[in-house]
Amino acid sequence: MPYVNLDSVRLHYRQHGSGPAVVFLHGFSLDHRQWAPQVPFFAPLYRVILPDARGHGLSEASKTGYSRNHRVQDLSQLVDILKIEKFHLVGLSMGGATAIGYALKHQERLKSLTLVSTSAAGYSVGKKFSRLDDLAKSEGVDAALKKWMDWGLAWYKDDLREIGETLKQMMTEYSGAVWADPMRGKYPRSDDLQNVHAINVPTQILAGELDRMFVPLAKMLHKQIADSRLTLYENTGHMINLEAPKRFNADLGKFLREVEG
Repeated sequence: MPYVNLDSVRLHYRQHGSGPAVVFLHGFSLDHRQWAPQVPFFAPLYRVILPDARGHGLSEASKTGYSRNHRVQDLSQLVDILKIEKFHLVGLSMGGATAIGYALKHQERLKSLTLVSTSAAGYSVGKKFSRLDDLAKSEGVDAALKKWMDWGLAWYKDDLREIGETLKQMMTEYSGAVWADPMRGKYPRSDDLQNVHAINVPTQILAGELDRMFVPLAKMLHKQIADSRLTLYENTGHMINLEAPKRFNADLGKFLREVEG
């Protein structure tokens, strides 16, 4: 299993195929396995890179360094070490926030940007995360992780149960390091929403219509990023690459072909 040693953390990643590079960034408390339905579709034509963010999957869980800026720095070092000069960047949820941060600092390195059910630095998601911080302080990291799993998996029942089991496995193995970070809540705050208008690489934004927390952000980003395209998936929630993998693969594949075209 390949690892890279960055300045402050040992990062795990998976790599498949060859051709133009596409880097996929996973969501919070998940890991590279989130993109399993995409690997066989894209690897025959692209060099697919799947990093585990620090503290996630098989990457090292450092004691600190869990800000958006740290994730951007980690990505920047990773692509340099892998000698990737220009690449397509795909990020879901937390991975989307990282992707936005990277685009604002290094968009000359990007061929395209795909934001999936994305979050963004400066976008308020209510008090849920602060309640998890409080729970971690009062009852410990395991209690915060359990509550997070209760919230995150509530949607994935009945017909979506298989997806829920996939997510549960990743979340169960998550280190919870973000809640143990002594700098949690003390990092300088970034507000990328004030700057996203500066992004000028080909950008597409994908979101599930039932993902009420992040659809407003998707629409906001679409308005602010010139010439971006927005697609909303009907009857779909947050994990659209898992809930609608065939459509997601087709949409992303078409977009990448157009950019490469």
